[in-house]
Amino acid sequence: MKSKAIHIIQLVAAVAMLVSCKPQVPSQYIQPDDMEDLLYDYHIAQGIAAQQSGDEEYNRRLAFETVLNEHGFTQAAFDSSLVYYYTRADRFQEIYKNVQNRLNDEAEKYGGAINEMQNFASNSLNGDTTDVWEGERMLMLLNDRPYHLYSFRQLADTTFHAGDSFVMNINTTWLMQNGNRQATVYMAITYENDSTTKQNTVISSSGTSSLRIPYCKERVKEIKGFVMCGMRPATELTYNLCILFVNNIQLIRFHNKVVEQPMAPKPLGDSVKVLTPDTVKPLDDHPLTIGEVNRMRQMKKNN
Repeated sequence: MKSKAIHIIQLVAAVAMLVSCKPQVPSQYIQPDDMEDLLYDYHIAQGIAAQQSGDEEYNRRLAFETVLNEHGFTQAAFDSSLVYYYTRADRFQEIYKNVQNRLNDEAEKYGGAINEMQNFASNSLNGDTTDVWEGERMLMLLNDRPYHLYSFRQLADTTFHAGDSFVMNINTTWLMQNGNRQATVYMAITYENDSTTKQNTVISSSGTSSLRIPYCKERVKEIKGFVMCGMRPATELTYNLCILFVNNIQLIRFHNKVVEQPMAPKPLGDSVKVLTPDTVKPLDDHPLTIGEVNRMRQMKKNN
């Protein structure tokens, strides 16, 4: 009995040691829970600002300052906290996942879709119009390696048909101090005949962006691509952070009916003369060539 009690005490001590060893955020920085609440309200405020008339960039900036004031943080405190979390991107990813889950829950609560393109998505992958995206629905990218790049690749299955076309939609929100605000979205589709169609777009503002791959009569074999946040120039200060939040990623597939076009007759060249029954003469009535005349003369001499 005594041995069992000692074992329990040792187990409790080990758990307490593990908890105490977990790295804590220094008190001068915004704590994880507070940062989560701030970013959640930031997203809500940015969505409202985008609907206001006037200068969109000014509205977004004003909305962010309002959120900071409501949470009791200064711009300086927020900037220094970003620098801290920037060196601990794995923790920042966890914070943002919690934010995204809250946003999704809020949207479902009111029966709304975060992105209007979800109206095109079908509940079944057998529909004519379906969201076939298999990757992450949300991303947080920074302007430094290795957190600047997200790559994706997915193979087509039996639900993909010849003639499919695609639209990739992403929603982006920039949170930055100063620096290069630019991201690239790239997508390439390889077909069964090994031909490839490629498209890319550059994003420099918050909002929804689309990338379209047109109809092709071949069946899709593979889809791949990437979302990349622009790197910080070497001459730029290291604390000029640029954070790109990406959410509501969708890859909408449209089934299109393949219509075989009848082959048009090839036009005849100018050097080709089309013969009609009126212009064709019997073989025994055609003019003799010089060779035929010479052969006939030779036959007469021999006779």
